[in-house]
Amino acid sequence: MRTLIIGCGYTGETLGERLVSMGHEVSGIKRDKENNGSLVKKGIKPINIDVTKASEMKIIPINYDNVIIAVSSSRGGLEAYKNIFGIGIKNISNWLSALTTKAVVFISSTSVYRETKAEWVNEKIKNAPNNLTSKTLLKAEQLVANINNPVTILRSSGIYGPQRGYLFNQYMKGIAKIDGKGDRYINMVHRNDLVEAIIKSLPNPGGTYNITDNEPVTQFDFFKWLSSITGQAMPPNTPPIDPSTRKRGITNKRVSNKLFKDTFEFNYKYPTFREGLMEELNKRN
Repeated sequence: MRTLIIGCGYTGETLGERLVSMGHEVSGIKRDKENNGSLVKKGIKPINIDVTKASEMKIIPINYDNVIIAVSSSRGGLEAYKNIFGIGIKNISNWLSALTTKAVVFISSTSVYRETKAEWVNEKIKNAPNNLTSKTLLKAEQLVANINNPVTILRSSGIYGPQRGYLFNQYMKGIAKIDGKGDRYINMVHRNDLVEAIIKSLPNPGGTYNITDNEPVTQFDFFKWLSSITGQAMPPNTPPIDPSTRKRGITNKRVSNKLFKDTFEFNYKYPTFREGLMEELNKRN
């Protein structure tokens, strides 16, 4: 089985390593060469191109059974986001149109849901997003979904795991702050669960699914749990964040993972943030 991972970063590299262990022949696309050694050690063949440049797409072979799109803007600003999920996804979709694959998986984000009143959201919700990043991402989903190959779209919530987790790391450094009353919900998924969900979806491609753990948690309760486990003080409260200062704006929603779990009989290794963060805390002790 030949598999290409477009965007072989935090999630993609771990995915590639897992697929190699399963007998896949894996290639991974990264723009920069600096991490090639790590990929090679994991059995992944590096391909260094910039997907925002259509001419460079011609370098990629076209004989893959599976293609996983796991690109990111690497914490860049709005322009970087538009380049990757606008121009980059358009180039990838055009390239994919010349392929015949068994499965294409696009790792999208639950940021396409813009609810702000702590509503539960699922894949049936069709409210049009009202900010630029979400509009760009939804259009990217549509571009990939319209190629002439079986496509699965996995909308991931905030990814955390080894060396990753913004609020957790802020708290451990003693610089976290609670936004207002801390009643806004956070939706998270452990990187390793996202990797296993991608793999689980490959044999039966098609459809759009949320990939997130079982328990959305308010910011206040998230820090309260961490405080009870570590003995550190709760972060201070600050005035609510101005949504206009955030690239993806501010939402307050609870994302359901029921459809994917039911469809694929999928069980999360890290069903809540507690299991994942306890693992990280134990590594630090």
